[in-house]
Amino acid sequence: MKTLRLVLLGLFSLSGFAAAAAVELPSLDLFRDKEVVETFASLPVQESGRIKPLENVASYRLLRLRARRSIWLTDSGEMDGNPLIDPATQKAITKEGGKPVKLNAVEWLLMSWFRPDIGQIVPLFKVDNSSAITELGLKAKAKRDQYTFAEIEPARQELMEKRKSYVLIPAKKQTPEQRMIVQLAANFLDYEMITGHFDFIRSPLGEKPEKLPEGVQMPVRLSKSLNPLIANLHSGGAPMQIPWFRDLFRAALGAMMTGTPEQQLRIFPPAPGANNVWAGPGAIILDAINTGKDTSADKLAWLALYEDVYLSLPDAAKFKAASKTLLTKIQDAAKLRGEGQYVTLERHAMRADYFFYAQWIFLAGFVFVALTWVSPGTRFEKTARFAAWLLLASATGLAVTGVVIRCIIMQRPPITTLYETILFIGSSCALLGLIAEWITKRGLGLLVTAIGGTACMLLSIQFEASEATDTLQQLQAVLITNFWLSTHVPMINLGYAACMVAALISMIYFIQRMFCVFKTGSEDARLLSRVAYGFIAAGLFLALVGTVLGGIWANYSWGRFWGWDPKENGALMIVLMCLVILHARLGGYIREIGLHCCNLILGCIVIFSWFGVNQLGVGLHAYGFTEGIWPKIYLYWLSQLLLLGFGLGLGLYERFTPKAAKATPPPVPATSAS
Repeated sequence: MKTLRLVLLGLFSLSGFAAAAAVELPSLDLFRDKEVVETFASLPVQESGRIKPLENVASYRLLRLRARRSIWLTDSGEMDGNPLIDPATQKAITKEGGKPVKLNAVEWLLMSWFRPDIGQIVPLFKVDNSSAITELGLKAKAKRDQYTFAEIEPARQELMEKRKSYVLIPAKKQTPEQRMIVQLAANFLDYEMITGHFDFIRSPLGEKPEKLPEGVQMPVRLSKSLNPLIANLHSGGAPMQIPWFRDLFRAALGAMMTGTPEQQLRIFPPAPGANNVWAGPGAIILDAINTGKDTSADKLAWLALYEDVYLSLPDAAKFKAASKTLLTKIQDAAKLRGEGQYVTLERHAMRADYFFYAQWIFLAGFVFVALTWVSPGTRFEKTARFAAWLLLASATGLAVTGVVIRCIIMQRPPITTLYETILFIGSSCALLGLIAEWITKRGLGLLVTAIGGTACMLLSIQFEASEATDTLQQLQAVLITNFWLSTHVPMINLGYAACMVAALISMIYFIQRMFCVFKTGSEDARLLSRVAYGFIAAGLFLALVGTVLGGIWANYSWGRFWGWDPKENGALMIVLMCLVILHARLGGYIREIGLHCCNLILGCIVIFSWFGVNQLGVGLHAYGFTEGIWPKIYLYWLSQLLLLGFGLGLGLYERFTPKAAKATPPPVPATSAS
């Protein structure tokens, strides 16, 4: 079977997917129908080991291909282009008023499945480097533009050959053109399989199959003919010598809908008590090819149900009925297994998009915080402060709600990936800022909430777009210990949040000193120092307890309490820096300016422990590697270095400038006329 798998892999790299058979094609309007879209969006599927709505799969597939979750049916990829022409009717695809049509992710997926002739002429693939297109021998557009499947297809063979050679080059040594070609090749293959998803029904053995085994009738329906075909395939001889084998394998790949095994579409729940792996049309066919065993009756029944959906076209009423029947059967089967109960909640979270809206409300709150500086002590200032409170509390509520819903969906604590740490720490910083404002009532907490919340929500959205993968991920086996996961990890990340709030307060302190808002020892300066000191103490407690709990968990999971892992070292550095600051402050070695200078260094250490150690690629905590994050870390460190330089200069100036020189000279007495 290993040899057969190698043959199949070779076929995957060399074979293209057939176009839709010449049959009557359904109208695109059917796949924009709200009832149809709602049915398919609600469909529970298994991908990467997790049960999720099909809407989630469609959303992240489109995001990965186009860097957006919607698409315009125009000839340029943007809404200002000309509407596409439907190849079947030769009419422009427009809304009322002649405006171009915009599809959401589910509508795009349905179009790609059932009308691949349209899907292949939609500008879909985002290419950020036009030199990569030129290298393929194609005509490039703008430096950054979008290309259709049909535009890339003439260079398919060249694209695959270059991809095969470029993937052997380490990612760090690839040129921008080589990285773009590798990414484009992966996206092209994925979309090729998406448009060929129903090829196992359209033409499972090609348009004119030859030498069919006995008992297989035309048109071929795999729900009835799969077992005879597989028996013939394994009866003797090489699979490649069987005329219809290549087409059968091609159809199976399309039904998988991706070249990544763990991300293939699995849509059929197994029987209660069976293993936790769902089946999909592609997996059913490939398993039959690899094992040579008869496919069970229940899997063939699922195939037949799936075939009924496609074969009901172009009749809209029959298609809706067949789709609803499929949805009901899958939901009932999943319910019997106790699975899929959070699909509706996940769809709600996707539509609500808590973190996206929280970002803009945080930003609006920042604007109102700034307005409080316009005329302090007036009624206008009080009104702006109340509006800032309302906006920032609402944004924090949205962020916290989003985190809680993610916990409910995954049935685990909220932090297992780098993306989730951004959400958790951002929400925690905002909440800590509101608590500080409730205690001090001086506007500082509101400013911390506005800056911390906006920055983290924006970072999370950018992170999700750059990764373009499902952010709700299954845990590794060593992490599936909810007690330690719900104690150690939140404690450590709350420590990050408290220390970052302290660093943020120190940034505010030095920026205000730059503009001469107050002087050393003034009431405002002492307030910032006291609040920052309190957050350092809280950060020390949380980081220390979290580190100890992590050591206990490590001993439980890996058999050692401490291993000098980079992530462990980062947590230890935070604890030590907090101790240095507190002891230096208590011992009188640093005062107001020194405290804030040390806080800036603490913030740099937190950023390194939070993001930097993940990029090292070593250690048991090496998770969340993100390409291109080092420049952002360096930029943050540079900004802190500049503030630190200002702080040191300010401290030296005040230390060595005589108090008499700094004091306001007395007025010169008037001299009497002689």
